[in-house]
Amino acid sequence: MIRFVDHNRYHSMKATGKLPSPKGVAFSIIKLLQRDDFRVIELVRLVQSDPAIAGRLLKFANAAAFGRTRPIVSLQRAIVALGSFKVRDLVIGLSVMHSNKSGQCAAFDYGAFWGHSLATGIACQELAHFAQISTEDIFTIGLLSRVGELAMASLYPDEYADVLRAVQEGHEDLVDLERQAFDMDHRQLGATMLAEWGLPEMLIQAAYHHEQADVAGFPDGSRLQTLTQSLNFARSLAEVCMADEESRWSLLPNLLTRAARLGISGEVLNDIVDRMARRWREWGALLQVRTQEIPPFAEILAASPPSLRVSPAGTEQSGKGAAAHLRVQLLGIPAAELPTLLQQIESLGHLPVLLDNSLDGIKQALHKPAQIVIADMAMPGLQAAIFCRSLRHTPAGKECYALLLASPESEGHILEAIDAGADDVLVKPLTMQTLRVRLNTATRMLLLREEIQRERRGIMRSTDEFAVAHKRLLQDALTDTLTQLPNRRHGLDFLASEWAFAQANALPMACLLLDIDHFKRINDNYGHAAGDAVLRQLSDLLKRTSRGEDLVFRYGGEEFAAVLPNANARAAVQIAERIRALVEKYDFVWKGQSLPVTVSIGVANLGGAAKDSQALIRAADAALYQAKNSGRNRIAVAG
Repeated sequence: MIRFVDHNRYHSMKATGKLPSPKGVAFSIIKLLQRDDFRVIELVRLVQSDPAIAGRLLKFANAAAFGRTRPIVSLQRAIVALGSFKVRDLVIGLSVMHSNKSGQCAAFDYGAFWGHSLATGIACQELAHFAQISTEDIFTIGLLSRVGELAMASLYPDEYADVLRAVQEGHEDLVDLERQAFDMDHRQLGATMLAEWGLPEMLIQAAYHHEQADVAGFPDGSRLQTLTQSLNFARSLAEVCMADEESRWSLLPNLLTRAARLGISGEVLNDIVDRMARRWREWGALLQVRTQEIPPFAEILAASPPSLRVSPAGTEQSGKGAAAHLRVQLLGIPAAELPTLLQQIESLGHLPVLLDNSLDGIKQALHKPAQIVIADMAMPGLQAAIFCRSLRHTPAGKECYALLLASPESEGHILEAIDAGADDVLVKPLTMQTLRVRLNTATRMLLLREEIQRERRGIMRSTDEFAVAHKRLLQDALTDTLTQLPNRRHGLDFLASEWAFAQANALPMACLLLDIDHFKRINDNYGHAAGDAVLRQLSDLLKRTSRGEDLVFRYGGEEFAAVLPNANARAAVQIAERIRALVEKYDFVWKGQSLPVTVSIGVANLGGAAKDSQALIRAADAALYQAKNSGRNRIAVAG
């Protein structure tokens, strides 16, 4: 349950004028859509008055219009395609972002906040399929899921800065500190703001609970639970995008676990992250929000921890790594020193590979490095820091061991080379003992990195297996065993969420309840196995003939239900009559014998006296009772 901020206190907060809120066109749209008699043309005129918002809505509409042969260029068509209430929610999010890119709270990083929020919104769009929700709705709630933190920073800039510093120092949890300081937390304040702006209750619930999705208490497999977990996962993806290389490594285990819980395999996750990162940068440039380049996700998963690249001079000399045989590239070694170095490397059991002391040799070392690269800092044309940075920017270069050789007069550049990515720097002249220690250390480091990569690949395989198993278990929990249709629990949950969505967006919807006529006679005359066969055949027929957006489920016994989103009264009656006629003509067969089967159908539409989804299905049940009392094999519409 959501704990909203006390009404009087919230009113006082609004009176200060400090709360983030939709401005200009966004505020006018909210007011317009509060009227029952608003017209789309009025909404179009409002959006047209702000060219920036109009352009962004066209971009959103085209991004969502999969399968269209031509782009949407008309603003009115874009608004109709998105839906008036989705336009409202999108404009609210964009307006709040535009108006609050800076503020007075010294410890609140406004640029990072909006970079993270935009990444969350984009990630949410990529997860819309898993969350069973439109891309526009889930983008908006992803963008605004942390708006309560922004509001805290706006209302109490100095006090909230103290709270944020205490969190950064690791003293306490953010929510606990907020409650101690303000007698409320950012989740309560954010939910109160979203409710005032008119966002759907399901989105507000997900935003309020997503930080602790595992303890939200929503029924397993419910649409609200899936949406909340998707929002939590999108937040984790955003953290990976915003993090530096060192921090990103520590975020991966939680991210993989979250992906598995949503049934997302490793391969699918790679595609999601790479696509999301690309779109995040595109939208960041459009909205002037901070983003950054991140490597392909497959490289992030395969890479070794950056901390392993610290100079390992104190590593022990013994261990199994000393026996490994590795390729060692030599670049820029002076001719007088080369024979001795080659002999030393070979005597340690490794294979030296000599590169040209030229630009081509440098390019080969950068793009096709061996497991160990030894380069002399005094080589003409070789700038050690630039070489090391370039080496670490390639996938193979990140994994090799870079050892630089320096003359005594070059000692001043050693720290610069280490900071640029060198694993170690040795000052000449080299002794056999010193080289042995460094190469043994390099060998063990490379073996450790390889072991970590094997473990990471094992984790990915385990994640994939867990994702498949979790998806199968969830599917089993929500599927009727006999008919393989969604079961009553799944169907009623879908009905409730569609009812709430239709109510919030002023859309039509309908519900059908079907009952097999005289089903008891089939069981009595032919046996229960025949009755089960009829139920399975009817289920297959209903699946094949239903619309893509409809959900047909087994309501219980010989009763089935169908939820028809975006179906008005006329369409619902046409669909029901089509089902009735198809069943009457269908050849139901049991052991080579045809069985005559008909159905009675009750139809109920959104509106009238139906105050919730349960009232809608009760109305359909009453209409079904009327159809059966009127002679069966017919439809009846709830009054």
